[in-house]
Amino acid sequence: MSKLFKLKEWLTVADSARHLTIAFGEEVIEADVLRFALDGHLQLSVNFVNHAHARCGQIVPWEETEWLLVPPLIKTPTKEREQGSTPDKVLKCPPKLQALWNEIPPNERGELIPILRSLKIDDERFLTLSDKVVTITGVWDLSMIGNEQLDIEHAYQNLTGGPAVTLQGMDGAFVHKSDRQMYQVQEDFDVNVYQSGSTAQLEQLKIKIVNEDIEKSEAEKLLSKHKEARKVFLKERESRPKSSRYFPAGGLPKDSVLVVRTEALRDFERKVTETPEQGVEKPLSTTERNSLLTIIGLMAKDGYGNDLSKPYPLAKEIQEAAELLGIKISDDTIASKFKEAKKILIEKSE
Repeated sequence: MSKLFKLKEWLTVADSARHLTIAFGEEVIEADVLRFALDGHLQLSVNFVNHAHARCGQIVPWEETEWLLVPPLIKTPTKEREQGSTPDKVLKCPPKLQALWNEIPPNERGELIPILRSLKIDDERFLTLSDKVVTITGVWDLSMIGNEQLDIEHAYQNLTGGPAVTLQGMDGAFVHKSDRQMYQVQEDFDVNVYQSGSTAQLEQLKIKIVNEDIEKSEAEKLLSKHKEARKVFLKERESRPKSSRYFPAGGLPKDSVLVVRTEALRDFERKVTETPEQGVEKPLSTTERNSLLTIIGLMAKDGYGNDLSKPYPLAKEIQEAAELLGIKISDDTIASKFKEAKKILIEKSE
C-alpha cells in the first residue's frame, strides 16, 4: 500500500480501480468499481464540488412514520366509504396516523384517505423529510435507493457498452453520513427546462433558435415571450417560502464527482481477502460468554478481593490502567461486566 494512500480521504473511481489492481494483483477497471457498488460490496460516495441543496430526513421505523389525511380523487358511494373505515383498521395504524384520525369528526372520516408522508426505504425503515432545504458540500455516501443508483447503473452501462437506462425515479437522489439521517438532493426550479420562465428554459430556447436557424423577428418574439414568463416566474417565486423553490433531483448534480473513501476501500479489501478462518470471529455462545464472566468474577472477587456488589472502585482502577495503554473504556462498561459476573456466580452457586 502506498504511503500517500494513507493520507488521502478518498480516491476517484479511476484511481480506486488502479489501487485495487495493485492490491489484488489482477486487473480492476472503473466499470468493476461501479459494479461492486451496485451489488452492495463497496460503498460509493460523491463529492459535491460546488455544493448541493438537500432536505434532511430522519430514518424511522413504521411506528414513527408520518401521514396525511386527504380527500380521495374519486368519491365512492357512502356505504363503501363506511365499510372502508372499520375500527379494526384504525386500531392497527401507526400512532401519528391514529392521532390525525382521532382529530377528525366520525361523520367526516369516510371522506378521507391516509397518505404516507414518510418515504419507504425498505420493509423496516422509512424516511421522514424536513421541509427545510439546506446546503451540503464535500464527500457524502450514496444511499443507493433512488436516482443516485440509476445514475451509477447508467454510468456502468456506458462503460460496458450496455443499453441506455430509461428507468426514472420519482423520489429523487439520496446521500447520507450516518445511519440515522439521510438527505434527499434537491434541484432549483430555475434549472428545470420544463418550468416556464426558468433560466434553463431560456438556454434551451437560445439553442433552439441557433439550431433551427429561426428568423430574427420570430426569435425576438420567442425571447420576448420568455421574458414575460420570467417576470411571472420571479414574482411567484418571491411570494412562496424558500423551500418551495426546490424539487427532488432527477439525479446527482452534473458538477459532482464520484469517489470512493479510502476507509471504504480498506473495508472492501478486507472482505475480499479474508478467508473464513481469517475472518471476523464468530459471536460467543452463551456457554462461552458465561465462562468468561465467571473468570472475570472470580478474578475480581478472589484475586483482587473486590466486593462485586460495589464494582466501581476496581472498575475505575482498570479504566485508568487501560488509558495508560491507549485503550479507551468507561468505568460504567467495566462495572456492568462485574455485575453480570456476580449474577453468573450466584446462579452457579445455587
